[in-house]
Amino acid sequence: MGSLPGMIQENSLKFGQAFYGTEHPETAAQRIKKDYVDTMIALKRENMERVYSYVSGLMDKAKEELGHARSGGSSGDHRKQALRAHIDEIAAYLKGQALDVAPPETGSDGHYVLNDIAAFFGRVKCVMDQWYDGHLIAMYDEMVVLTNLKTKTVKE
Repeated sequence: MGSLPGMIQENSLKFGQAFYGTEHPETAAQRIKKDYVDTMIALKRENMERVYSYVSGLMDKAKEELGHARSGGSSGDHRKQALRAHIDEIAAYLKGQALDVAPPETGSDGHYVLNDIAAFFGRVKCVMDQWYDGHLIAMYDEMVVLTNLKTKTVKE
């Protein structure tokens, strides 16, 4: 069977998905907006995960040193010194993130009181969880505004 002149359709494989006639403009706008929102969420979450992982890593190191410091022995003082360095780094890093967590009490020997350190770790974990949740909520609110689901409110 022959085809009618002017009715020959070109091979559609020559045109990629980006061909202007294959996607409705509103659909394309929604896809681009979704891609942008997904990228923004991924970037913000990556930074939040990095901060959370870093503090968690410092806490793990400090917990290991706490175990060694409690066991005493000849290296107990050295372990307490390393423990203090880790706790000081945790407190400084949190302060850099605008999170203020009071360090444990200092004993007469200049080292942190070992029995107060577990409470410090608990406070750090609590503050980090609240920080993380707060950032997720703020990110959600920002994405709702970016997608025009809600207009941005102006603070008075």
